[in-house]
Amino acid sequence: MKIKVAGIVILTATITFRAFYVWYFKHHGTTQTEREDFENGLGSGVVDAEVPFDPNTGGFVEWNITRSTDVASSGRYSLKFFIDARQDDGTIWIERKIAVRKGVQIQVSLSFDFYSDHESLANTRAVICAYVGFQRPRTEEHFIVIGIANEVEGCKKFNYTIA
Repeated sequence: MKIKVAGIVILTATITFRAFYVWYFKHHGTTQTEREDFENGLGSGVVDAEVPFDPNTGGFVEWNITRSTDVASSGRYSLKFFIDARQDDGTIWIERKIAVRKGVQIQVSLSFDFYSDHESLANTRAVICAYVGFQRPRTEEHFIVIGIANEVEGCKKFNYTIA
């Protein structure tokens, strides 16, 4: 069995992320489902970022991804994404490797809930992106925009499928 990167979610937001990931793998008619509700930490997820230098602080833009009990769609915990938006740039994400058999054609469906405490159709400050691939992403160019973070107040479900 060969380990390949199969699903990664990125958020460029200062908003609470109500996360419930579901990965579906179709192997010759069989389906493998993996879920993560962050009840036991980040699970097998790893946080990463590409953020610019902040001339106001002399370091890089401040950011973090932490577990939170503010809002959750499954269990008690979710992930909260924060990025200092004063430099109007930066990308933060959580990534997870998933094992797939070599030579097997797969379809990956990623589904999660995103919570925003306000709606702002006039100002798109944060977007929801996804990445599915065989190498770790390193820059925001690796990701595909799948939605707007503050399109609605409250919870919105996002889905992304790639074969």
